[in-house]
Amino acid sequence: MALKNLWEQERSQRLQVTAERRQQVNQWKQLTQQELQLQADLLHQELNSSVSSLHNNRNLQQQQFQQEIVERQLEILQIKTDVSQRQQEYRQQRAAKAQALFQDLQNFRAILHNSVWGNRTHEQAVSPPPAKTEKLVATVPKWSISRSSIKATGFRPAVNTMTKKVPALNADTKSKVQQYIQQAEGATLIEIEEVIGLSRVQTIDILRSLIKQGVLEQRDRQYFIR
Repeated sequence: MALKNLWEQERSQRLQVTAERRQQVNQWKQLTQQELQLQADLLHQELNSSVSSLHNNRNLQQQQFQQEIVERQLEILQIKTDVSQRQQEYRQQRAAKAQALFQDLQNFRAILHNSVWGNRTHEQAVSPPPAKTEKLVATVPKWSISRSSIKATGFRPAVNTMTKKVPALNADTKSKVQQYIQQAEGATLIEIEEVIGLSRVQTIDILRSLIKQGVLEQRDRQYFIR
């Protein structure tokens, strides 16, 4: 009986120890679950905070990007406006320069016409040649002067080298055209036509003939001695 009581007593102690250990394990499990739940809550809060921060940053960057696009569009519009204004100013300046150049050309032609033909009208100077023309006898002397002085004072041939009648298309006329172009260091069709007193057809024929002979060359609507 004493041995049985001892065994019962030991068994009761073992059950008590097991119950205590189970209680400790349950407590540890509860503490572990609470700690895990706390960590999960913290992690969830951090994740929500990160997502919210990223969303805010994305919205802010998008707004900044849209603002930059608007600013770039305004800059492009301003550049286009400036370019348009500059183009318009350039066109106006070019038109003014062209008008001034045209006026200078008109004045130069009037001075050249008055210097060569005097008070005679342009129609008389370029009138068609009569049926019979006087043959030119004397040749034009070769003067060592510049083109600017010729344009300022006019091309004046030697005495009795030009009559009031239009010269005929002969060797003297070609020589006269050649000498004028050489003295003027280049001349246009209108200048040759007005100074020599030829018609347009006669001037073109003489210039073509001299070009074919290799005496003249044409550059920028002007004729030069080769």
